Amino acid sequence: MGIKMKLNLRGVNRYAAAIITDNILKNGVQNLQLILKEDSEEVRRVAEKHHMEYSPRETEKGLVVNISPQGIEEIDVTGETCPGPVIIVGDRLSSMEPGMRIKIKSESSDVIDDLALSAPEMKAEVIEKSASHLILEKTDVSREREFTGKDKVLVVQSNGTGNAERAYATFIFSKAALSMGKDVTIFLLMDGVSIARKGGAAAVKHPAFPRLDELMAEVIEMGVKIYVCEMSAQFRGLREDNMVEGCKIAGAATFITLLSDPSYSVVNF
Repeated sequence: MGIKMKLNLRGVNRYAAAIITDNILKNGVQNLQLILKEDSEEVRRVAEKHHMEYSPRETEKGLVVNISPQGIEEIDVTGETCPGPVIIVGDRLSSMEPGMRIKIKSESSDVIDDLALSAPEMKAEVIEKSASHLILEKTDVSREREFTGKDKVLVVQSNGTGNAERAYATFIFSKAALSMGKDVTIFLLMDGVSIARKGGAAAVKHPAFPRLDELMAEVIEMGVKIYVCEMSAQFRGLREDNMVEGCKIAGAATFITLLSDPSYSVVNF
């Protein structure tokens, strides 16, 4: 992506800012962030001369202008069922280098708002936003994030295959959290342990998603840990030999320890 540089030019007039910008871009800087006192047509023309995008936005610090190479990647998530957009964007951002940008388009302003809100959690910064598109820039993971949330999610499932909507939500939300860079653990208890029985989830199918057992296998392969309550499993005749591979019997101590860990956000289904 080339060299990246940040420069505060709030105390410099727009003509001098344009000269400074021109010299910086001549020296191979390809991702330049400026803080200006006001929008500058002179700086914009310099960016265009070097075939760069000029993207200004108002912030508390002043007018922040990002200057970067033209031709950023575009993704259209129109029509994607939730949480499809955040999974698609999160997966793409995870493979990008800091400073790289991506433009997301959608006919739904709600989807755009959702992605903008979750951008810091996906280690990205909102560069530009409208009702139909969003430009995100991958941030340096070593840099302190503007939104300091929790990095782990505990999903507690107590309903099982008897409530298909909650059963699906368990794995769909887990997949969304994974795409946002979270560590995910699922704890099945009470009727929720029915999901762990071999063949138990195969009969559950949502029209917009894969079969429940296929979705479950996918999140296990992605690294989600699934614990099955020992007492609930005993009540229902569940053992290691008749459970889905990737599920592990765990006692109350494990459950309480997970709940007590302040680094976890807890979601109940």
